[in-house]
Amino acid sequence: MDETTRLRYPSRSLTPASLTEVIIMKKSIFRSMLALATLYLVSTAAMAQYVWVDEKGTKQFSDQPPPPSVPKSRILKFSGKSMDSQDAATDGDSDTSKTSKQQESVADREQAFKKRHDEQLAKEKKEADAAKAAAAKSDNCKRMRDYKQTLDSGQRILQPDASGNRSYMSDEKRAQESSTVNQNLSDCN
Repeated sequence: MDETTRLRYPSRSLTPASLTEVIIMKKSIFRSMLALATLYLVSTAAMAQYVWVDEKGTKQFSDQPPPPSVPKSRILKFSGKSMDSQDAATDGDSDTSKTSKQQESVADREQAFKKRHDEQLAKEKKEADAAKAAAAKSDNCKRMRDYKQTLDSGQRILQPDASGNRSYMSDEKRAQESSTVNQNLSDCN
């Protein structure tokens, strides 16, 4: 056999000793895969929290509780605990009541969390509204102080009249505006 044929078809160049090594290797790989598959199947059955016998007499493994149609006497394993057929009637009821109490407590905790969350949001909204109102009041007070300073300066102030023409503010109107501003500034202090 020439070199090119041996490189293209390496299986033709195997000796009987190397052929047995390949067969042994394939068998060991098969055994390893079989062992892994067995471990997988055993581990999934071990993860089942519930075991019961169905109407046909076959064992059922599940992480979900058995259907309500299954009598308590047919449940073999319930939530990680083995059960005898005699204990099934007594323990099954207490386990289901514990489970329902746990579910209720989870629901109660969820409801309490939502209530606290809503209260917190309402409190934050109230604080934000109060801060916004305080900022607006501060801005208005600053404007009134500036306007009072303008009124007290004695400068002539132009004002639009009813027809839209501009006219100067009279002394009576200035005094009236000054007293109104003083009353509003008393709320700013």
